Amino acid sequence: MPKSRSGGDSDNIAAAGDGIVDGVAATTVRAVNYGFWIHGELDRARLSAALAELLAVAPDDLDVGDWDAPMSCTVTPVAGELHWYLDVYVGEAVANPPTEPAAAAWLANRLRTVVAYQALPAPPSAFYLVGPDGKRTRARIYEEDTDGPTVLRIDAVEQPLAAFPGLPVAAIPEVIREYRMPTPITDRLQLSASATRTFIMRLGAWESMVSRLAEGWAPDGWYPADYYREDLQIRDELAAEADLMPPAAIAALAEVDARFADLTDDDGGQALTAETGPLPSQWWWRHIPYPLPWQHTPAR
Repeated sequence: MPKSRSGGDSDNIAAAGDGIVDGVAATTVRAVNYGFWIHGELDRARLSAALAELLAVAPDDLDVGDWDAPMSCTVTPVAGELHWYLDVYVGEAVANPPTEPAAAAWLANRLRTVVAYQALPAPPSAFYLVGPDGKRTRARIYEEDTDGPTVLRIDAVEQPLAAFPGLPVAAIPEVIREYRMPTPITDRLQLSASATRTFIMRLGAWESMVSRLAEGWAPDGWYPADYYREDLQIRDELAAEADLMPPAAIAALAEVDARFADLTDDDGGQALTAETGPLPSQWWWRHIPYPLPWQHTPAR
């Protein structure tokens, strides 16, 4: 995919001046880069006006090709289901630049089209799409392996977009585990060097799931049943190792377990069995939070 400050068959738009648009500003003064992919035809005059308005700059103050300006935008054509890549640089002279999601929504509204931007941290295929009405959805977008121009294909979206009908709608679970959760109990044990590396890694995975549960299933408020089952299998592996661990490791596991038990109810394993099949007999397999984490799976 195109990289920041890309060259080649590109056009440049630059803005001089500073300022913000109410409601879309970040909190610090710093240089930022945005990467946006645009669906459909691109009206350069409307793009210039939208960028100027975003930063409270008069359109007449826009220059073309001025890389020393406080803001510049490289426009590169791409192929497939997205048609233009915008590499936007906003220098430190622009106070309080907008966040990337806010800037994407602004452009989508002003250009009356769908704008894509990458969702980080996540796999390279993880994007957001935002429509002119401000509705945003996760998307899985692949770059095709070609010798010619960049070709982008939208494999799936989690929610349909009125401005881009016909896209396949499906859950995109692979982004979930890229969203790291705090593991303070595991971190404390790791600093003490009182357990094997394998035990610490498994405890970190178990605590990560419990932290995700406590925070409402970050990042998107749902969690697949097969992921939940895999996490309980990790708890099985910890049980197999626990007798060989020193007291500090056993205490750390007990602390995570207590938090898990406090956040869940014993339903006898009924909900998870109905979703994934028969379960082992250990107590953690019978515990489930409500509402069920997979209840709001996209496209379910």
